Formats: sequence, C-alpha cells, structure tokens
Amino acid sequence: MASLTDYWEAIAPAISPDLISPESLGHLAAVGGHFPSAIASLVGFECRLADPQPQADLFLRVVPENGGRDILAGGEAVETLPKLYHLLAGSATIPVLSSRLIEHPVWRKIRLFCREWSNPETSFYRTVNDLWLEFDLTGDLTGDLTTDRVIPVPSVFWGSEQVADLENHLNWWLDSRLTSGQSQIIHQTFQALPPTAKLFQSGVLLSRNSQALRFYIADISPTQIYGYLEQLGWLGDRYSIGAILALLSVGINKTNLQLEIDGNSLSEQIAVECYLENRQAWQIFLDGLVKTGFCLPQKRDAILSFGGLTHERDSPEKWPDTLRRRSQLLGENWESVLFRRLAYLKLTYRRGIPLEFKAYLGVQPGWINTKSWGVKL
Repeated sequence: MASLTDYWEAIAPAISPDLISPESLGHLAAVGGHFPSAIASLVGFECRLADPQPQADLFLRVVPENGGRDILAGGEAVETLPKLYHLLAGSATIPVLSSRLIEHPVWRKIRLFCREWSNPETSFYRTVNDLWLEFDLTGDLTGDLTTDRVIPVPSVFWGSEQVADLENHLNWWLDSRLTSGQSQIIHQTFQALPPTAKLFQSGVLLSRNSQALRFYIADISPTQIYGYLEQLGWLGDRYSIGAILALLSVGINKTNLQLEIDGNSLSEQIAVECYLENRQAWQIFLDGLVKTGFCLPQKRDAILSFGGLTHERDSPEKWPDTLRRRSQLLGENWESVLFRRLAYLKLTYRRGIPLEFKAYLGVQPGWINTKSWGVKL
C-alpha cells in the first residue's frame, strides 16, 4: 500500500538531523505507514525549539475534497470514491485502513465521525471543514512504534466556525453531556470575543486520555488577547503574558489563541499561534528567540533550511507512486512536487513552567506545469 511513509522518505534529505533525528524520523515513518497516502491533504510535524533532543510529533489534515474523509469512513462511503482515488492509491484497489487500526476504540470513534461527516443530513456535514489528527511521539514512548504491535492514537481537532453546534459536537465526541460549569465557560468564552475574532477549531485530547476540551480563536490580535483574558477572569499571570504579547505584536502577520477547559474551569495553560509573512520574518523572529534562549541555534538553522520544495526528479527511487500517477493523469508537462512549508510558531504558557516555543512545519503534495508554471494542490 502506498502510505504517508513515502512522503518522509522522499523529503528526508531536506530534514536536518539537528531538527529530527533518524530515530525520530523512523517514528514518523512508522505511524505514517498505517495510512494510505491519499488520506491527507497535508502532513507535518512539530518541534520544540529549546529541547536539545531532535524529536518531532506528527499531524495530518483530512478534507473531503481529496477523499481522505471517505477513506477514514470506510464502508459505503469509500465505495463512492471516484476512480481517480483508486489510481492515487498506487493500485487498482480502494485505499483502506488496516483492520487492526479500526479495531481500536478511538479509531472506531474517528471512523464513525467521518461517516457522520459524510452524511448530508448531519450538522457535521454542514459545518465541519476539515479534521486534524495529532500524534504525540516525543518523550517516553510506550512500546516500539517501528513494530505493528503499537497502534498510534491521535488527539482530534475539527475545523468549524459554528458556535451554535459546538456543545452538541463535544457531547458526541465525549459520549456524555457537558457539565453545567463547562457549558457556562463555553458561553462566556464566545460571548466575550472581540468583534473580529471567531472560533475556527475545537478538539479533544484523546491521545492523552484527557477530558480537557480545546478551542482555537482566530483573528485575535496580541493587543486584544490581554483584555480578552482579563474579561474571562483567566487566573494565569496576566502581567507576564501582557509583556510577552507586546513582543509578539512586532513582526507577526496573524495570531490565533488556544484555550482549554480542564474539568469545570478555564485552564491557566494558553497558547498563541504566530503566523509569519515570509522567510525573512521567520529569520528575524527565530533570531530573537535564540538571543532570549527560547530556541537553540542549530534548530533555528534547520528550520530555515527546511522551507522549499522537493521535486520528483530529486528523489526518483523513493518518490511516492501516487504523486507520479497523478502527474500522468494531468497530462504532458505536469510534474509532482512536495512543498516544504514553514507553517507557524506556537508559544505555550503554563504557570511555573518556562515558556515553550514550537515550530510547525508542513509537507503538501502538489503539481507544477513546467511549461506554464501553473500549480495544483
């Protein structure tokens, strides 16, 4: 089966061992081997910038448009996939998940969600844009990921701006109703939003066996975040976070805010996603993090060298067959590439623990017309 492991093997020469060690890359590849390559529109990894260990966690983005949702749904949904996806799977067969994977209770839940999501009569179908799966692969791992004995369990995040459906969606994922305290916090959280800000993603931390609920607020500026947290009665250190946000307001193109409900209270842990406009902005920001001790110099250099693209001519022996087949379907002058993207940086605040910065880097398949220089994703 053509799998996501093919992507890692193709771009491996562009990944510095200072950022991801061969051992950690093996963990990424082992998890990717569970999934058909047609399942994700984007794959990527997150790296801790001050951690001397060159390790990474994995994330996948699943959307309806490329068939990933229906592959996860299986059954009747996958039978309706266009023939194109059979070709993209690298064979004449329909891409499917392994039986061992879908026997796991979390994966059964994900499969059921994708079936609901593919049903036009459900609110999931009407309001959910995409599904993100995040795998914690760093730290003390239980079991050997490079064998078939370990089933990777992700945390799950779904993209939807509809606050009206949020509680029902959370109840569905948790198999229970939210408490009155949780419902009250959710109501306050979205009642207090600045005019331009909006919900864009929600999630449950299944990989951590946690009941914490996570929300992402888009289009909220660093100058708005301080007042918003104060209005929510956030119990973290507002003075420290205020100084940090003032620094973030310089050179950042866009920020999103991550909040969590832990039990019946708003967690003191928050995170800010920082989107930078171009490579120069990344260079300046990472240089500042190195000077303040929040990023190791070798990781800064490895991140900046990661951005770019890998062409099928760069790695013909290891190139994913799914991408090459699509090039042939598109016709003469089309060649496949893997875009290596610098996605965003994330700052995480926890009381009593040093600030942590992570880099999120993505790998996105695409096709370039060598005659017109048109691009397809």
